[in-house]
Amino acid sequence: MDRSYLAGMIGVLAFSSSVFACSDDSCYPGWNLKRDMLDTCNNIPFLSPANDSRINLKLFWSDHTNASLHSDSDTYYADQGYALVPFPNDRVSLNPVVSATENTEENKQPNETLVQLVKDLGVSNDLQSVISQATDWSGSRCISNNLVSTEQFLQQLHTSSMSKNEKQVLADTRLQILQNCNPELLQQADWRLSDVTSDEGKIFADYLNGSIAFYSGDFATASQIYARLSQATQPWIKETAQYMAGRTLLNAAQQHAFDEMGYPSNENADKTQLAAAKSAFQAYLNAYPSGRYQHSATGLLRRIDWLAGDETALANDYAQQMKLASINHATEDDALIQEIDNKLLMSLADMNHIHDPILLASVDLMQMRHRYDDDAQPVFTLAQLEAQASDFAEQPVLFRYLKAAYAFYVDKDASQTLKLLQEDTQGLPPEHPDYLQFSLYSLKGFALENAGESEKAAALWQTMLKPTLNPLQHQQVELALAMNYERNQKIKEVFAAHSPIQTSMIRQILLRNIASADLLRQQIKKPLSSQERDVALFTLLYKDLYLGQYDAYLQDIALLPETPDTKPLYMGYAYPEQTLALFRWSGENTQEYQCPALTTLVQSLKNNPNEPKALNCLGDFVLRNGLDDFPLNEQPDENELGGTPSLFTGKPFSRLSAYQQIIADKSAPHTEQAYALFRAINCFARSGINNCDAQDIPIEQRKQWFLSLKSRYIDTPWGQSQKYYW
Repeated sequence: MDRSYLAGMIGVLAFSSSVFACSDDSCYPGWNLKRDMLDTCNNIPFLSPANDSRINLKLFWSDHTNASLHSDSDTYYADQGYALVPFPNDRVSLNPVVSATENTEENKQPNETLVQLVKDLGVSNDLQSVISQATDWSGSRCISNNLVSTEQFLQQLHTSSMSKNEKQVLADTRLQILQNCNPELLQQADWRLSDVTSDEGKIFADYLNGSIAFYSGDFATASQIYARLSQATQPWIKETAQYMAGRTLLNAAQQHAFDEMGYPSNENADKTQLAAAKSAFQAYLNAYPSGRYQHSATGLLRRIDWLAGDETALANDYAQQMKLASINHATEDDALIQEIDNKLLMSLADMNHIHDPILLASVDLMQMRHRYDDDAQPVFTLAQLEAQASDFAEQPVLFRYLKAAYAFYVDKDASQTLKLLQEDTQGLPPEHPDYLQFSLYSLKGFALENAGESEKAAALWQTMLKPTLNPLQHQQVELALAMNYERNQKIKEVFAAHSPIQTSMIRQILLRNIASADLLRQQIKKPLSSQERDVALFTLLYKDLYLGQYDAYLQDIALLPETPDTKPLYMGYAYPEQTLALFRWSGENTQEYQCPALTTLVQSLKNNPNEPKALNCLGDFVLRNGLDDFPLNEQPDENELGGTPSLFTGKPFSRLSAYQQIIADKSAPHTEQAYALFRAINCFARSGINNCDAQDIPIEQRKQWFLSLKSRYIDTPWGQSQKYYW
């Protein structure tokens, strides 16, 4: 029976919702700071409707408790193309993120004190190993049947006046209980408790019988025992029994409240037992306001209000916890936020049940999200927001921010947004802004841009870019300024000598998608890092080739070392790894169609851009290296960083278009036409969907290609091998 009980209980259930939160699996970055739809993979460090509700709670919580946000430094997300901002929900924590190496079995091993207690109490040799094999019963009532509660019990035995024999019997029995949570095994075990005859020993034996009954699910017997022990003279037994009386009633009340998959059906909870459990925990807290189980009892009271479906009481519980957190900062902030999200925000039936400004603001932001046409959720109106004025009486700045956010995200009125923000953003941004202050100025910058005041917005972003910003805030402003420059044809400012935009991934995105050939050459010569140089070189060579700049390619290839670096370069979410070695392609393949090395091939295309053999071989280069859907072939979404038109000019290469050109060229050699037909047909293998470009070729046309290959070109390897068309 220990303080860790709450930590196990609050994370038992986790739900998902398209409106409130969603899965964190398979995340990829989306570089858009103004999105208005939920995207749990792409959160930003200001109060946004598009953030996962847990992230907005963390931002509020950080302001409320002065707890800083930490970003996971694991390379997994960097390998997916992330910088610090945007970030998936699980990458940011109010407490330092525990690494995989820290969360090991070693942390579950008994401490030296427990090991010594076991020896001092003379525990049987065959039971001493139990403490190093204790099972983790998380998610069940046996969660408290652990090393911590065992140590507490043994410590009480050690300081008692009982005989050595009685202490050993009681210690042996406690370790036998620790070993299992199976009702039948618990009832069948030989406890030898009848050997304990002293008055003091009987109290401890009675407590163990209560534990056996509780862990076995015999709540009636456990309740009777704990009721007696609540009047015991032994202080630890008395306090623990009073706490366990509440736990026993709660477990009895929720026996039928969950289905076999662990999902709640609150209507099946025993409301009478819940009320009794609530009274028992309140009695415990009145008797022991700073007791050893105070934290757990408070958490279980929240569980009772949740099972009872009392949203008003539950919201008040969480409001009280936030007040306590601002005074006594605990280490379970992230777990509590997850609990709030799971048990209140995601299943909230009536917003009027919430009056705490932080919880209410979190719900308001969720209600401001852009909705699908078939969304059955009632529309959140400005009148509803205005009606909350009294709830925000003590936080007027937050209320003004919410009204400005409504104007920006729901009404799409940038001018009104700026009017509502004017009072709180008249001066310069604070040196050390909290997240609400940072949100006020961030929203002002976005509203200025949407109102056509891009230069004023850029000036604001530049003013905000101070060393005193925390890393998440700083990178968001870098991204905002970079997008501002991009959308105002000032991309060179990003790469100027004293540019404040230093985030590698932001710069790489602009190099890959927007930069002109001259700017790429500039960054190859004077890069911010070797990674930036290699990305610029890869992009330059690729676009020279893809956009038909063959003269330029043959000049720029001189920048490539004879033995290129094989370090992976991130080129997009579907192509996390590419290397400069791509441009040393030898031309060899397994289709009995041999091509020259890439540089020789490009020389042929420079001499004759329509040469059939060279076009087929360029198609093979694309095919063999999986470049049909390469991210550099197209721009990101127009709302994202890198989504404006590229400054690199030229006509894009298409494998299928090249094959069609060869097929239509009456002067093309027999072999080249056969191979072009073969490859054109296979552009649609095996789904019938074109995987070579975006053309929609009728199936009759594909059939004609096939019949032509099987008749006029039957003498070629491809005419003989092709069996199908799609």
